Amino acid sequence: MLEKIKNFFRNIFVINKQQYIEAPKEYIEPNMKLQKNTNFKDEIVVDNEEEKRILKLQKDFKAGLIEEEDLSEKDFNLLSQLYEKQIEKTKQSIQIYKNRIVDIQSKLA
Repeated sequence: MLEKIKNFFRNIFVINKQQYIEAPKEYIEPNMKLQKNTNFKDEIVVDNEEEKRILKLQKDFKAGLIEEEDLSEKDFNLLSQLYEKQIEKTKQSIQIYKNRIVDIQSKLA
């Protein structure tokens, strides 16, 4: 009796391999852009070595590896400008979302 129950459940959960046919793989051209990543950190475009260095300084500063006193005046100014640019981009992004919400509310009203 126990063997019949085991076989019953095995038969229920057995997948018939002939039911599924694998679709052919599509070739994607290397030049073709894939889906755009909407992660904000991934959108930061680093053009040159100076920007990479400043972004690394920012990362180290946030992690607490370097102090404000450790930075030269030039690095401090560049880091301040970077923060100001990032704050401005964030403000613009927030404003875009606010405008979008207002548009949606006006359409629903």
